[in-house]
Amino acid sequence: MISKDQIVSSSFVRYGALPLGLIALVVVLRIFFFTPFRVMTTAQAVKAPPALRLGAWALARRTQSPDRGSLILFHTERADTSTSAQSLMVARVVALPGDSLEVRSGQLFVNGVAVSDYRHPRDAREQYALRLPREGGVYPLTSTNLVAYRAALVEEQRLFAPARGEVALHRLAPKDWLTALASNPYHTFRRDYYWVLTDDTSVAPDSRHLGILPADAIEGVILFAL
Repeated sequence: MISKDQIVSSSFVRYGALPLGLIALVVVLRIFFFTPFRVMTTAQAVKAPPALRLGAWALARRTQSPDRGSLILFHTERADTSTSAQSLMVARVVALPGDSLEVRSGQLFVNGVAVSDYRHPRDAREQYALRLPREGGVYPLTSTNLVAYRAALVEEQRLFAPARGEVALHRLAPKDWLTALASNPYHTFRRDYYWVLTDDTSVAPDSRHLGILPADAIEGVILFAL
């Protein structure tokens, strides 16, 4: 014979503990594994996977180690120290830490090889080249790459103790950097960096405006949109 206490216990498991467990699972997944968000930009082409439509809900898997070609969600306030406003942006990873990136006559080359390029429209006059820093790597600072490295250098020198003999650029005006670097033009980077570009080059900021993107600015890789 089933007692009253057994009935109450069974009812709690069915109508109380199970829903609470499901809620707890959703919370854990949301905090540690996934980030749902609404697409508020037309910066990504609908022909390139995953297709993102303005106003659609999308899901990103939390990671700070995306692959080349991945569409990512990232924080602009960690990429650009000139603003304190927190904002999430979407762009595609085109170069990884340690990669050599070149844009030649508007075409993307990574480590000397032409890669899949979803950008539109393309500017045939666009030309630049740089190396994406890897954590622990020592890289020369030149008049060419300082434009892309500037925000990252200032942020790193504010967050980490400088290496021996390293020039404290964050204490100087940018116009004085090249003169100061004459004594030691090298910097040891403390984080991995990526180069990200929007598919629609006329919409939203990307690495062309923000510079190299630190790994800790990446919220996750976008899986799909509904």
